[in-house]
Amino acid sequence: MRLALITQDFTPKIGGIQTYALELAKRFNKKCDFFCVIAPDVPGAAEVDEKLPFPVKRIKTPEPWLGWAGIPEIPLYIYHHSIDRIFHTQWNTLPVSLMMKKTGLINHIYVAAHARELLFNPVKGSVFGGGYAKYRQKMLSKADYFFPVSEFTAGLLQNEGILSEQIQVVTNGTDPEEFYPLKSDDLKKELGIENRKILLTITRLVSRKGIDTVLKAMPIIVEDHPELLYMIVGEGEQRPQLEQLVDELNLHDHVHFTGKIPHTKLNGYYNSCDVFVMPSKTELPDVEGFGLVFLEANACGKPVIGSYSGGIPSAIIHEETGLMVEQENPKELAAAVNHLLNNPDLAEKLGQQGRQRVVEEANWNRAAERIIKLMR
Repeated sequence: MRLALITQDFTPKIGGIQTYALELAKRFNKKCDFFCVIAPDVPGAAEVDEKLPFPVKRIKTPEPWLGWAGIPEIPLYIYHHSIDRIFHTQWNTLPVSLMMKKTGLINHIYVAAHARELLFNPVKGSVFGGGYAKYRQKMLSKADYFFPVSEFTAGLLQNEGILSEQIQVVTNGTDPEEFYPLKSDDLKKELGIENRKILLTITRLVSRKGIDTVLKAMPIIVEDHPELLYMIVGEGEQRPQLEQLVDELNLHDHVHFTGKIPHTKLNGYYNSCDVFVMPSKTELPDVEGFGLVFLEANACGKPVIGSYSGGIPSAIIHEETGLMVEQENPKELAAAVNHLLNNPDLAEKLGQQGRQRVVEEANWNRAAERIIKLMR
């Protein structure tokens, strides 16, 4: 099999789809006679690409226009390397592949689906809104097969008219060798919080991540656990509002914003916590397509709490790897957190079962194997 992965979101930029593309690319490369990635040229790309075990063809174009601006450069590259099938990390880059298939240059087109790209309409509310929706449906209708990352996203594809026999859910994964349990509490000692229970969120600080819901639950939680510290790892546009909410709720002794931390330190932060939480909320078109952080926390042997939003129910098995709560419900969230803190044996069991799931099933090796099998 001679395969190209086309993506508008790729390293060195950071994000969920960037991680998805890179981790699958590493594994596709081992299973193909020839494999390459085609992505936009962005600052820092050359330094990153030279360290990758597969070629990366960079196209000088803004990310959203890769599918169109890549004509004719991408077809020439595909022809030169005798590539016969294309895997797209989302539908937006389809135009170039549809043209290549129509001319007989390639045989098969496969498309991953996450969520937001199937809900986002840049001209919604204008006279052009309906035209964009029809354009997306037309593009999707011409692809051969789809790999949504959750049952929720599979439903979005069916809403676009895609037949169920063209869809196979392949959930995201993580790397159990990158995220794993640590025996020591070195990070807690370094931060001077050895004697505190830790609640943790690692995410971009934006509204839909539900961090405000956690803060509103904190007064209830600290009544039972006055030693609790909520660590918020990440940066984003909502930080000023969240800091104001901390002031209003008088939570200064119980909340710590770390800011952005190096990727190499994430494993230590996951291991420092007693419970990982991210009660995301649906703010269309923004919605959690899956929630990689839940698997990363599980891989470290930690129990997780998430909400019934988007694809999160595919990331968390309720009462097996973590707990699920309703969106924007501080009281229910507080009860779930207290339940795990009050029952450490249960918390440990959920964390261990989460780790086992990652090792056996919810990892990038298994995801790549399932996709490759269906593309052959």
